[in-house]
Amino acid sequence: MVAFQDIYSGRILAWRVDQTPNATAVLLCAGDMIESWGIPQHVLLDNGREFAAKAITGGSPTRYRFKVRDEDIPGLFTALGCEIHWATPYAGQSKPIERAFRDMCTAIAKDPRFAGAWTGNRPEAKPENYGSRAIDLEQFLEVLAEGIEEHNTRQGRRSEVAWGRSFAEVFDENYAIAPIRKATEAQRRLWLLGAEGLRADSQSGCVRFQGSEFWSEWMHEIAEQRVIVRFDPAAFFDGLHIYSQDNAYLGHATCLLKTGFFDMDEARAHARARNAWLAAEKTALAAHRKYKAAEIGEGLTALTPPDLPRPEAKVVRPVFAKPVPKSARKAPAPDLERAQATIVADLAAHRSAPVRVAEEEPRERFRRALELERALDAGDRLTAEQQRWLSVYQTQPEYRAERMLWDERGDTIFG
Repeated sequence: MVAFQDIYSGRILAWRVDQTPNATAVLLCAGDMIESWGIPQHVLLDNGREFAAKAITGGSPTRYRFKVRDEDIPGLFTALGCEIHWATPYAGQSKPIERAFRDMCTAIAKDPRFAGAWTGNRPEAKPENYGSRAIDLEQFLEVLAEGIEEHNTRQGRRSEVAWGRSFAEVFDENYAIAPIRKATEAQRRLWLLGAEGLRADSQSGCVRFQGSEFWSEWMHEIAEQRVIVRFDPAAFFDGLHIYSQDNAYLGHATCLLKTGFFDMDEARAHARARNAWLAAEKTALAAHRKYKAAEIGEGLTALTPPDLPRPEAKVVRPVFAKPVPKSARKAPAPDLERAQATIVADLAAHRSAPVRVAEEEPRERFRRALELERALDAGDRLTAEQQRWLSVYQTQPEYRAERMLWDERGDTIFG
């Protein structure tokens, strides 16, 4: 339910019921309020998307929802010159109408005529007869209207301005002496008709809206211009009222090609169905992407063909060994044997004993590493063995200790 309340007195001025919160319900509810009581000077709105829609508050400097474009259509309250205020998010005290809604939930929702249909005040607190009865929409609206009227006319209100009177009495007293702005017939179209900003065709001035084409003879004058189209949300095929960007009425456009949606509800239902389909496709795509490669591999393994038996050779050719030829090697001559023995003895005599390499001191090893580093800095090339030894030695604690000492004292550490 969408409702507008007079903040000073607390009276509910207008209300509408719809299946979902939407800008059309807010627009029609605001139209009922303006039609019955006049144009308000200040409007305090909830921060929901249906109230922040461009049809309601488009063009407001304090509207911080959706994209703001220069060609945006002025919303209803903006076009009527109302000063728009926004309630603080998640702060019930900044929304006086919340108290009225609480009273309605206590009184109207528990009306005896709704027995068996009341849902309870929270999911875990359902009445015993919950879901045993459904209420017809006409009966529901009738009981709701009676409950709101009783809410407005109940005596004994203890607000700062009521002093025991009803909200309706306080409102009527001040309404009689307050300057009221009434809407004109042209302004009445602002809430009776929906609005959309479109661009006319560059050749004929035809306007395409919700899949249908609208055109009249005079529209060649607005070819390729941006215009505002206003329409009956319940009957698109009745035609469009064309306005200029500054809200000047230009004329009526007849529906020539009826191929789109018949009304706004049908268009919204199609949009919801399409969004649900897109969401399902996105979910399927996400599940497909999460399918592990290992699972795909298991599927491929199951498709692998079984090992085929190896064919056996049925024709076998024998292999016969060739006779080993007699060795043609001759016995070595005695002179050759004596020469070989002499060479072996000479090698044994001249074989030197293994050289014992004296073990280097840590300071000498560091000196050698320092010389190799200086050679690298000078651009000289080291052998692979030198590079390997230096890279290993530079990782040893001995090198780090000697390096710290050399950085402090220099070459004097070598004596």
